[in-house]
Amino acid sequence: MDLIEATFLVENIRSGISTSELLAIRMRQLHKHPQDVERAAKILKKARFASKAQFEQRFAKRLSRDEYKSGELVLVRNTAIELSHNRKHQPRYLGPYEIDKKISEKSYALKDLDGTPFRQRTGTFRLLPYISRRHQFMQININKDSSNSGTNSEESELDSSDSD
Repeated sequence: MDLIEATFLVENIRSGISTSELLAIRMRQLHKHPQDVERAAKILKKARFASKAQFEQRFAKRLSRDEYKSGELVLVRNTAIELSHNRKHQPRYLGPYEIDKKISEKSYALKDLDGTPFRQRTGTFRLLPYISRRHQFMQININKDSSNSGTNSEESELDSSDSD
């Protein structure tokens, strides 16, 4: 029923109707218009809140900012290039840098790895934790890759024998 009303497929629509019949049909459609707009607004509002809840649930880790401790290493998103046309070849993240101290809920003071402090504070939204190669996360991935490398070594042996 909603699909029928939404697409204005009203009864008695056919080719060759008189102007008075067409006007009567259009008047019935317009008469329903305020109620339809109100109902559509309610449905849209409900759908938007549902979409917002789904988005927040899906990206909860990304939306919630981590608390960084003094001495932690972070990368800083390079927001200076976001509006430039040649950003494709520019570094997206700068660093790593060290957290010096927390200035406010939304910003940190950073320093370079040699201890030189930054003059300006950096917004939390620009910070990502730095993951070194020795980090536990990277070690797990290296172990997974080495277990799959048996197939890769066989392929490389086949490739080398083909080139002879």
